[in-house]
Amino acid sequence: MSRFSSTEYWIDRYAQGKNSGAGSYGRLSVYKANFINTFVEAEGIHSVVELGSGDGNQASLFDIAQFTGLDVSEDCVRNCSARFANRPGWTFLKADAEVEAHDAALSLDVVYHLVEDDVFEAYMHRLFSLAKRYVVIYASDFDLTPSARHVRHRAFSKWIADRMPNWKLYCEETNPFNRDGHGNSRRHSFASFKVFEKVKDGD
Repeated sequence: MSRFSSTEYWIDRYAQGKNSGAGSYGRLSVYKANFINTFVEAEGIHSVVELGSGDGNQASLFDIAQFTGLDVSEDCVRNCSARFANRPGWTFLKADAEVEAHDAALSLDVVYHLVEDDVFEAYMHRLFSLAKRYVVIYASDFDLTPSARHVRHRAFSKWIADRMPNWKLYCEETNPFNRDGHGNSRRHSFASFKVFEKVKDGD
């Protein structure tokens, strides 16, 4: 039996015309957009990069001047480039493209889909390298491997505390549509927001 590849899973999923999943639609997408838009305005953030921007439905709700969406799927990159062609300052590229660091880096409903340790490690290092000021993560933050082969929950806050000494927790928010444990649906989620800030010299 071949080793499961989270990267190939999402490339194939989008190639089949499927979308980014329930979390990128409906009231969950509106909640996430409201949090991000409010945070961007409050902190004076000009540029944002999202690592794992998917089909772009979530991004369509963002009010951000400069936005770069990165994804492993060429189909998503191509479709989003066409969909948002009339938004100046918005760019969509492959996940491994060379881009400059932005004010903030986003990871939305991605971390718990990185089932392989090496893929998770590489993703997290990449995510933090893309941010100058803030990293915003929306995901589950506990360790659990459910039966779904494309899901593995991780206590990412501990990983950050252990491996990213130049970053500290800035704020967090309990999802008003929270559901504890693995249970997920179109109306509820096990994910919530945590924002990390780069530590300035002397802090």
